[in-house]
Amino acid sequence: MPTKKKFTEEEMILLRNNPNIAIVSPTKLSYTVEFKKKAVENAKIKGMTAVKIFEQAGLSVEVLGKPRITAALKSFKKEAASPTGFREPRGKSIEAQMEAFAKEDLSKKQAKVAIRELQEKVVHLEQQIEFLKKTRFPKP
Repeated sequence: MPTKKKFTEEEMILLRNNPNIAIVSPTKLSYTVEFKKKAVENAKIKGMTAVKIFEQAGLSVEVLGKPRITAALKSFKKEAASPTGFREPRGKSIEAQMEAFAKEDLSKKQAKVAIRELQEKVVHLEQQIEFLKKTRFPKP
C-alpha cells in the first residue's frame, strides 16, 4: 500500500545526508545496495524488526513512517530472492550506472544470470544509440 506522506525539504535534506539512501524525492526513496543487503541479513536475526533495522541505520520512523519501512524491507527480501539479486536504484546517471557495473564481480554470479544481464545491457545500449541517432540526425 503506497504511502501518501510527502517529505518536507528538511526531511529530504536529512535523508540525503544518510549514507544508506541513494536517491530522495518528495514521495520516493531509493536505498543503496549495501543497505539492502545488510537489512536482509539483519532481518534473519531473531527479534530484529524492520523498524529496529531502519533505526540502527539512522532512519527515523517518524520521518519515514512504519508502512514505508515494512514495505521497503519486504521489497528488499523479494529482490534478494530474485535470480538477478539486488539492483542499483533507478535514476542514477549513466556514468554512475557504468561505474557500478564495472565494480560488480560477475564471477560470483551464475553464468546464465551474468549472460542474461549482459544481453539486457546490450539491448538497452542499442536502444539508446538508436534514440540518439534519431535526435541528432532527424530526417528532413
